[in-house]
Amino acid sequence: MKKILVVEVNWLGDCVMSLPAFSALKEKFKDSYIAVVCPERLKELFGVIPSVDEVIVFDEKDTHRSFFSKIEFVKELKKKKFDIVFLLHRSFTKTLICKLANIKEIIGFKRKKTRFLLTKKIEPRENLHRRDYYFSLFEKAGVSVKNRIPRIEPISPLTSLADKFFKKDNFFWIAVNPSANWHLKRWPPHYFSFLFKYLLEEDVKIVLIGQKKDEDVVKKILVSLNDKEKERIINLCGKTNLKELISVLARVDLLISSDSGPAHLASALGRKVLVLFGPTSPSITAPSGKDVYILRKDVGCKIPCYNLKCKDNICMKKIEPQDVFLKVKEILYGKN
Repeated sequence: MKKILVVEVNWLGDCVMSLPAFSALKEKFKDSYIAVVCPERLKELFGVIPSVDEVIVFDEKDTHRSFFSKIEFVKELKKKKFDIVFLLHRSFTKTLICKLANIKEIIGFKRKKTRFLLTKKIEPRENLHRRDYYFSLFEKAGVSVKNRIPRIEPISPLTSLADKFFKKDNFFWIAVNPSANWHLKRWPPHYFSFLFKYLLEEDVKIVLIGQKKDEDVVKKILVSLNDKEKERIINLCGKTNLKELISVLARVDLLISSDSGPAHLASALGRKVLVLFGPTSPSITAPSGKDVYILRKDVGCKIPCYNLKCKDNICMKKIEPQDVFLKVKEILYGKN
């Protein structure tokens, strides 16, 4: 039996994009044992993937910050006796850890800092969709990724939180992710307020999702809504872990989001997703599902744009609430 380790990246959306590689590994190595290394906040994602036999947490910003904790991690990894590791993350630290753990075959993307540690160096190809970029690591090592669309099937215990909120009725349930990890990808809060007023005139209920740090954004959105409007809004921002978020997204009819992890998660769950794109490019980071809809406005900037000094994300502001509302009606009702 071949013992295979995959060292994942640190971002939810990218991890979702990489999921088809795990079933490809199982298909290539029939009786293999597959483990994944990821941060604490992502372990629940891999816990629902059938092709993953073990989730190993390595959190460099928390549990494994110190030199001694990293040494202990090396010792534990060494005991597991992995035969091969695929490094999706290009981290020097993680590559060195795999080397010190005596993993025989270390496959990773070629870069100056890590190439002497790798047994197989994969030349990275730029300007690919990120999923294809990650799959190239496996394919150049002889593992063909045939089905490239991520798919997550939530197991039954995950529905408990959703059952608490989602009752059978004649409303469409729309999840809204109002924030993003990068401020330039965020749609203005008052745009969401206008959009909600439009939506709540239809047979729609809204569930807000997000992290604890996004609560201030949600407050800005809700402040201009009246009590009657708020009755059809459930605020779960900062109140769900990743497993519960999967539970919620599996039950909604549509997710509205910027280019972010939850957009990829909802698409992998087979939900309809409307993604508002600004400084990033759909050809590089859009979710891969069949029910993914994109809204973006050309403002003359080079896309993707990584100008962190930009003071006015006009690329997002040009997408008007009315534009989003009409697109939602088209998606849900087949009309505008």
